[in-house]
Amino acid sequence: MIGAAQPSFTHLQWGTPEAAWLEAGVTSLPQLDAELFPQEGAAETLLLVGAAHPDDESLGAAGLVVSALAVGADVSVLLCTRGEASHPESPSVCNERLGELRRAEFGAALRELHEGAAMIARLAGRSVGRLDLAELRLPDGQLSGAVDEIAAAAGSTLRHASQQRLIVAAPYRRDGHADHDAVGEALARAALDADAVLLEFPIWFWHWADPETDAEWRHWRSLPLAPETAQAKDRAILAHASQVRPLSDAAGDEPVLSQAHLQHFRRDLEVFRVTAPATRDSGSARLAFDEVHVDADDPWELRSSWYELRKLDLLLAMLPADRYEQGLEIGCSIGESTAKLAGRCSRLLAADASPEALKLAGERLTGTEHVDLVLATLPRDWAALDVADGQLDLVVLSETGYYLAEDELCELIARSRRALAPAGVLVLCHWRGPIVGWPLDGDRVHSLTARLGMRRLASYSQEETLIDIYENGDDAGNSCFASPSMTATAAWDVDSDLPQEQQS
Repeated sequence: MIGAAQPSFTHLQWGTPEAAWLEAGVTSLPQLDAELFPQEGAAETLLLVGAAHPDDESLGAAGLVVSALAVGADVSVLLCTRGEASHPESPSVCNERLGELRRAEFGAALRELHEGAAMIARLAGRSVGRLDLAELRLPDGQLSGAVDEIAAAAGSTLRHASQQRLIVAAPYRRDGHADHDAVGEALARAALDADAVLLEFPIWFWHWADPETDAEWRHWRSLPLAPETAQAKDRAILAHASQVRPLSDAAGDEPVLSQAHLQHFRRDLEVFRVTAPATRDSGSARLAFDEVHVDADDPWELRSSWYELRKLDLLLAMLPADRYEQGLEIGCSIGESTAKLAGRCSRLLAADASPEALKLAGERLTGTEHVDLVLATLPRDWAALDVADGQLDLVVLSETGYYLAEDELCELIARSRRALAPAGVLVLCHWRGPIVGWPLDGDRVHSLTARLGMRRLASYSQEETLIDIYENGDDAGNSCFASPSMTATAAWDVDSDLPQEQQS
């Protein structure tokens, strides 16, 4: 399923073939900004690369490292473990020895990258950048409990950097390997605090994900690799011999990286999820909104603001049916809108990323037995909702979409549409003002969703407010607005001849 928070897979499974990714268009992704590593002034740039294990840096970001070094930027690699647990069933090598072996392979891989970059720089008449290493020596397989420590180490490197321009690269936070996810989360925190560009690189995502269903990758960016850069990357990957070749002929000593999986890293490009400096996404939601709700029991003035009260009344009046069997409210906050929606639903799920908000919502909804409050950072924690495909007939996304990155919004809409019956209703309601420090604004959330071509049942547009109500339809399987099949045209309006101010 799309973007599973912790997908179930092993490296011994066949996985998604590279041909499927090529057919889906992975080589046609938009390119990273050419000014990421400018030819002039690159010495003012530091690239920090986080690796959960030896080989992460070579698989996911070797081309990035070589590209940075070759124009004179400095690179620092933060190695969190020695990868000693890669072969837990090995009859021939103990963990301690395997860790020593993998650490030596890591050093050899870094030398391949630096030498490749030096050759490119020399041919261009430039000086190669400096490559540094920091090692934490944390236990392999246990990084989920070390996120704060990793974030502190990365933050220290960034704070003490002499360079003015900071770039952080780390495993994708939804890669599906617990250690990768933890390092990705830690370095995302450090990047946000340091106002650095964040580049997340997938590794196991290519193995377990489905190019059509797990469509978030369509929002990512590519870094083309020149032949010399790709060759340096390939040499670095091969330096990790314990991972690409069997330790012995015995069972338990099989290579972790099969030839089929390695094909994903022999493209003439690398792929990154990009987050701009000082920009948050759903990963920041829990901390951000806990702080807001601790300081005030009604931080958005939902109980007293005329704007908020009127907006909620408008939304409820625009719903096309009087009753719904099962609804979902995404971002319920303190439960004011939840209480009103509960009057229209036989069963209602109300989700929020903030435990503090849910505590207040629980007090507001005391005695409302048909409402279930769920702690979930969506879309990552969608499984916590425990809803089957086609089970819902109402999903309300109100004042929440702009706290998501574009690929997260894509995933959330896709999941919501699969959970809705064909006749189910999707509601979007957002403020139109500026949203500082978050990826989107209300107009962008609504314009992206409109690309999906759902039948629009009602729409309200005012200077401060947008409300759109859609019928889900029968084509919920194709719900990525970055898909080549999607266009920027507006949704089909059932009452397109009515004024936009109020259609119903």
